Amino acid sequence: VGGYVRDYLLGLKSYDIDICTNASIDKICELFKGKGVAYKEYFAFHIDRDGYSYDITTYRKEGKYKKNKPIEIEKAKTLEEDLIRRDFTINTFAMDKNGLLVDKLGAKRDLDSRIIRTVGDANKKLSEDKTRIIRALRFACTLDFELDEDIIDFLSKKKAYMLNEVPNEYIRKELDKIFDSPNYSKFFYLIKKYNIEKYFNLKFDNIIDSYNKYGIWSQIETDLPFSKKEKRIICSIKDIVNSKNITVNDVKNYEDVVLYNAAIMLHQESRLKAIKEVLNVHSIVDIDIDLDTLLIYSKADDLMKCYKYIERNIIEGNIENNNESIVVFLRKTGRRSYE
Repeated sequence: VGGYVRDYLLGLKSYDIDICTNASIDKICELFKGKGVAYKEYFAFHIDRDGYSYDITTYRKEGKYKKNKPIEIEKAKTLEEDLIRRDFTINTFAMDKNGLLVDKLGAKRDLDSRIIRTVGDANKKLSEDKTRIIRALRFACTLDFELDEDIIDFLSKKKAYMLNEVPNEYIRKELDKIFDSPNYSKFFYLIKKYNIEKYFNLKFDNIIDSYNKYGIWSQIETDLPFSKKEKRIICSIKDIVNSKNITVNDVKNYEDVVLYNAAIMLHQESRLKAIKEVLNVHSIVDIDIDLDTLLIYSKADDLMKCYKYIERNIIEGNIENNNESIVVFLRKTGRRSYE
């Protein structure tokens, strides 16, 4: 039931599988004894197996919510009762053991229309669990779906202030998923359109393409929580981008996640590739010229050819292996294609 079936229908890979059943939690524990962890207060059993994460639950229904979580959970009699408690219609798909689709709440209709719609009253659903506000935005972005009119109405009436009740750690986790998706720009469009960026604690101007989420975060001012390692990665990307050039020392000193983000943001992918190739080559001659100087006289795409061209001319005795002779040689040669 839920997201795995949705992703299956969209042709997306998923490794989180939710299974619900009319079996009691005691029966589930008996069936899977010693193979996972039971959470009896939630009528749930968790198993990790072969790279997949399984959550098996008895049909449930929920009552009151507190701090975005249900504080009243009891066993339900039917699958439909279980589905009604869920957040969005596209997460109410079910599939039986024979692979037959079960759709009791119009999930297929909304999936085909590419709509994010709450199950039941939008105001109630989004108010009882405020994390659903950001989840709605996340699904709209990562799946490139549109928000239903009732969700838009909720945001337009300035009820997004309820995001203040969502922990920063949760917001950060959801934003990571958005920023690692190809449609991250939709998020910035939506929060500006509905004037809700302040509830995410984000300050930004124009966001440009990057390699992954850290490139996006490097363009944002925020007080959201990051680990020391993450802060170092983000600050390093900023430093290289602000310098406007990837240097040989950058390639020697920074990990790939920093370099690839900076390269894409500076449009210097070919330069990064060329420097990496030359640094990895085991040359016959220890050439007396640094790569930053070499890049002045060679196109990035030709850097490896230029390097080997200099090496060949040193071996053949056409130039001396010292910086001055090599620079004079390169000036005469110009920025040509080296063969």
